[in-house]
Amino acid sequence: MRTHSRTDTQGSPVEPDKTDIVSHGAFENEPPEHLDEALRLVHHHAGYVRIRAGAFLHQDAAGPLLTAARSAAEAVPGFRSWSFNPKTGSVVIEYDPAKLEADDLLKHVAKCAGFRGVEVATRTKMNRQEVVSRFLDTMEGINRGFDQLTGGRADLRELTPVALAAVSIVSFILNQNRGRLPEWSSALYHSYRVFMHWHRPEVRTRERIGRQEDERAASAEKILD
Repeated sequence: MRTHSRTDTQGSPVEPDKTDIVSHGAFENEPPEHLDEALRLVHHHAGYVRIRAGAFLHQDAAGPLLTAARSAAEAVPGFRSWSFNPKTGSVVIEYDPAKLEADDLLKHVAKCAGFRGVEVATRTKMNRQEVVSRFLDTMEGINRGFDQLTGGRADLRELTPVALAAVSIVSFILNQNRGRLPEWSSALYHSYRVFMHWHRPEVRTRERIGRQEDERAASAEKILD
């Protein structure tokens, strides 16, 4: 991020003001067009925010508005990633919560992009797409938490089927005294299905490699014959 030093009347340098993060965006020489709309915060947890704006709908990611907003976010220390969805007019920003406060980030983005401010979305009625989006936001947050707790060695793709397999074992041992637990065969089946579904690309890759090895072995046998 660019900073500007100043000198006092006696020619001594003065340290740049800490408010430069707000006053100097990516388009400091070209003031943004003011919008009669606030930037809406849709979802937030530490390190992750989803924002939305009507002005973002069906916009080109390389257009001036989104470029100004993204450049403003990227200029802030602690920024990690930016993901734009033109169909919903929403943006997911990931950041380092140890270096940056979400409020400071969003206020900076709103000012540099020309929004009148930041507001928290409070609508209680959501359409199907918004409900799915909110659910996925929550699951992504939970998944990221498990990933951090395990040091990147496992997430919900592994932990969920493992938990179901453990339930099947407990249910099998308790048998008729299992109470509200599902039947062991049902829990085990769902454990298998969840694991295979979430690891489908890896499974298909292994299957393809296995077929190729079988074909090479068959070809080698024909040559020997």
